[in-house]
Amino acid sequence: MSEESRNIPDGMMEPSKADTSKTPGPGPMGRHHMAWLVVFPAAFLLIVFFLIPMFVALRYSLLSTMPFFDPNPSYTLANYIRVLTEPIYLRSFTRTAGYAATATTISLVISYPVAYYLAREARRGGLILLVMLIPFWTSIILRVFSWKIILGSSGIINSLLKTMGLIDLPAQLLYNRTGIIFGLVYTYTPFMILPLYATLGKVPQELLEASEDLGWNKIQTLWRVTLPLTRSGTMSAVILVLLACFGDVLSAQMLGGANTLMISSVIFETFMGGANWNVGSALSVIVFGALLLLAAVLTWLGREVEHV
Repeated sequence: MSEESRNIPDGMMEPSKADTSKTPGPGPMGRHHMAWLVVFPAAFLLIVFFLIPMFVALRYSLLSTMPFFDPNPSYTLANYIRVLTEPIYLRSFTRTAGYAATATTISLVISYPVAYYLAREARRGGLILLVMLIPFWTSIILRVFSWKIILGSSGIINSLLKTMGLIDLPAQLLYNRTGIIFGLVYTYTPFMILPLYATLGKVPQELLEASEDLGWNKIQTLWRVTLPLTRSGTMSAVILVLLACFGDVLSAQMLGGANTLMISSVIFETFMGGANWNVGSALSVIVFGALLLLAAVLTWLGREVEHV
């Protein structure tokens, strides 16, 4: 060893190793605090705007009268019995289920090919998708109201059908089932396209190429490879649109009629028109429970298959 190296202190012989070994890490407590910082905003919004209102609605649904009418109301199940026995509530719920299922099915049939093309075929699928979503940046009230003009007696659709000689008198497209379905499909189709676009974009290209090497055509590849791999994402999109259709109010009130009331409109009229918060709360809790059960079943059906 040279004279200069003997004069260098031991701690300075390998400064990089000494510095690296003494660098402190975040530690378990630091990671725990970071996790809370990430979760807290979503948990706060969920508690304040979802859980607390649901507990309030559950309490009101079990009261005989509202607290500001009677300071000592009694707890009862009469509101639930009324909701489950009166025909108007059952008819509006089953009607809404039919509207929501039909609109969701039509939206899925439209959205899957569009999302597939944008995710797998188009060179600039993201840009095309952004251009498609620009009209939806406007007010939803304005967009739903525009369908009254399009579907009206002198609207674009009736004028086109008359020009083609398919009809003599204007078709009744408003204030019935047809108008509501049009409104629901138009309003919630983007919420179907976006999850499908993200899901289809994650399908490995190697699997699609392998299916072609095995001799499968595009239809066989879609049916045997793409659809199974995107089942979970597809079911998530279906749940999102189905639940949104159940809670829609504008399409039912602006495009529907008195004989096409959806459950959301009935709940709104029960609270605001009839000022019966107890029955409205009971109806809300029942609808929430039914939708929660439906979402759980659909999530189970759309679960990923584990391959051993």
